[in-house]
Amino acid sequence: MSVESANGLHENVVRIDSRVQSWSGVTIVDVHEHTRGEVIHSLLNEEETGIAMALDEVGGVTEPRLKPEQPCLLDHRPNHMTLVPRGMPLWGHATEGLHYSRYALLLFDLEKLEKTFQEDFNARMFERPRIRFTDDRIHALVRMLIDIPREDPSMMLLGDSLTSAVFALLSAEGDETTPAGARLSAHALSLILSYLQDQLPRQIELRELSELTGMSQWHFCRAFKASTGLSPYQWQLNKRVDAAQGLLLNTDVTLDAIAKTVGFCDSMHLSGVFKKRTGEAPGTWRRNRR
Repeated sequence: MSVESANGLHENVVRIDSRVQSWSGVTIVDVHEHTRGEVIHSLLNEEETGIAMALDEVGGVTEPRLKPEQPCLLDHRPNHMTLVPRGMPLWGHATEGLHYSRYALLLFDLEKLEKTFQEDFNARMFERPRIRFTDDRIHALVRMLIDIPREDPSMMLLGDSLTSAVFALLSAEGDETTPAGARLSAHALSLILSYLQDQLPRQIELRELSELTGMSQWHFCRAFKASTGLSPYQWQLNKRVDAAQGLLLNTDVTLDAIAKTVGFCDSMHLSGVFKKRTGEAPGTWRRNRR
């Protein structure tokens, strides 16, 4: 069993790299841990409500423990996650053969989330531990979240939407009460689309859009996609590309200037999105049409 050393790491932990992002009351820590030998250390402290989710395990396996000396009795499953409520610490154990693991820590600001989700907030789902459970939908959403560039403000709407979906899935006790195909009314849809268009290129929070309709963020996301076929982030991204095309066709301004004008963080981000949607790089698209 490892012990903590003077540098703050346990003796069998070679290196830990981490990246922190926060979205809509949820802080996500993406952790890469390199080890040599058996390891046990704390993951969440007693002041936090959160989830530890295994993403990659090389050479061995990890397990959650509510007490350092008590092994987990549930069978290991890939991408397992454990939810622990405030007041209950969580320990992570790595077998001796494990030499690399990647895991995500999701820390919940429940007071902020309750204000955000209102009637959709289910406190009961965060009052008891849930050990080594799996959910492919939550896993896929968390993977997308940790891949969002931290320094890119144009991803705000995407991050808000994904964290809202994660929290809604964790809060659900059974079947959704809102039909999956429920749509926005014609008036609400017109209001939202006009607002999104008028606010370009400003970064818009999901909260703003849901408040315009009087819906929770989760229900709004589902209704918007049922109405348009796109998530709010995808719709906004398409409009940014449309605006970039207009500037490429009708002006001689640089790609860097266009990127800032339509709401991308830089020309590289614009180029990647533009090519994915049109099949051509912005410069090529401009030359072929002028």
